Amino acid sequence: MSESKVSIIIPCYNAEKWIKQTVESALNQTYDNIEVIVVDNESTDKSCDIINELLNESSKLSLNTAENIYPHCWDEARSKGFSLAQGKYFFTLASDDLLHRDYVKNCLRYFNNGKIKVQMLQSAIRSIDSDGNFLRDINHNYRSLQDLKETLLMKCPINSPTVIYDRELYDNGLLETSPETFSGAADYDLYCSLVDKNYFIFSVGSWLGYYYRWHEEQATWQMHKKEINYDLLIQNKWRKKWSV
Repeated sequence: MSESKVSIIIPCYNAEKWIKQTVESALNQTYDNIEVIVVDNESTDKSCDIINELLNESSKLSLNTAENIYPHCWDEARSKGFSLAQGKYFFTLASDDLLHRDYVKNCLRYFNNGKIKVQMLQSAIRSIDSDGNFLRDINHNYRSLQDLKETLLMKCPINSPTVIYDRELYDNGLLETSPETFSGAADYDLYCSLVDKNYFIFSVGSWLGYYYRWHEEQATWQMHKKEINYDLLIQNKWRKKWSV
């Protein structure tokens, strides 16, 4: 039986410090049937130059571009990557993060276990600092769709970079986000929308191989400085819809 193809989308914006190591961690997976789609979001540094050098080393790698419209989010670039993806499963890798070489193989075990149908999956992130030193593991657990729904009204219990989608969700138009309304928190709104349609995001209670790099330049930190509380806007939107 042939391996299902996996698409790893890397949205990139001004990541020259990390992008070479990030791309190589995607290309060096022990799971062979992959494509790595880098989508540059109008970087002004040397990110594209570095990626262009890597293009000669692997036929699995491509470089594409997307217009940078919304601040502190990867939605434009990721959406372009999804539209180009040929894989059965969509992975997203932030351009400053890393993957363990067994990450894809570890994740696909949950999609192909034959016991339950999994269309989305998230796992723990292993936090590292700007120099790659271990900080801590972060994981979220919930027991059921209802439990997830109730938790979403209080906080976002999803490690966004680790979320993997079956392409069926994309083909059915279910992965569209609203960065024009929710900026870098648009994924949070997406998860509420999916749960509203009774889609469950399976949570693995362990680390499968995603390294998440914390540093002051990342979009997450920039979002924390925003005057608008987008999390609260999203919670109020769905609390009203769900009448909870």
